[in-house]
Amino acid sequence: MHYANAISSNTTESNKQYGASSEKMAAAYAAFANGGIYHKPMYVNKVVFSDGSSKEFSDPGTRAMKETTAYMMTEMMKTVLAYGTGRGAYLPWLPQAGKTGTSNYTDEVIEKYIKNSGYVAPDEMFVGYTRKYSMAVWTGYSNRLTPIVGDGFYVAAKVYRSMMTYLSEDNHPGDWTMPEGLYRSGEYVFKNGARPTWTTPATQQSSTPAPASQAPETSTSQSSVTTPNANANSNANTATPNAGTNENTVTQQSSTNQGQPNQNPQPAQQ
Repeated sequence: MHYANAISSNTTESNKQYGASSEKMAAAYAAFANGGIYHKPMYVNKVVFSDGSSKEFSDPGTRAMKETTAYMMTEMMKTVLAYGTGRGAYLPWLPQAGKTGTSNYTDEVIEKYIKNSGYVAPDEMFVGYTRKYSMAVWTGYSNRLTPIVGDGFYVAAKVYRSMMTYLSEDNHPGDWTMPEGLYRSGEYVFKNGARPTWTTPATQQSSTPAPASQAPETSTSQSSVTTPNANANSNANTATPNAGTNENTVTQQSSTNQGQPNQNPQPAQQ
């Protein structure tokens, strides 16, 4: 794992101030998929010895949030793929949720080093999940002063969609089951006792420009992936990097086994 390939990173060390690696992001979002339970990523869950005996490894998990909170966050992040900045990752047949992420340069850095008057960023990430997999895709360059521009902002979402299609096409995980303590009114979900009123917010314009090519870094947490752009650096555990790039994909199994109602629901609006 190369921690330099992380959102907003300028270091190669995992515990420093800057950067959240694709592995960390995939594991964090897997907690939403798991009903609020966080599981530490594990690369090995079973070892079989030459004498036929075996040893299994597992993480019991810790509760990071209420199950109702995880469900409501998922309902909100479903709309990112349907109507928002993550439309490039949308799959109409697959219940999933996610969020885009973009870091930025200071005005001083842009003026002194970047010298580009258009919309630029050091790196771009898309993190999404289903009931079975959570995937974080990072895109950027080894040299942080090489900016992402144009179509490059769409690479992360496209890599995610391609990878999630491969992982889910023969194994539809289904949708999440709404836990007790919540109720649905139309397209919206409310806590029990809350009034079902909603003021539709003004539509936000995406600051993400139109898509360019770079190399992504992919990390999956199975209910966990990350991928960079062309000529960019990324690292992959389950994906083969393109020439001139390094990809990084990690997969972690979801430990929850929630119901499988509507396979293709209409996501609630944000």
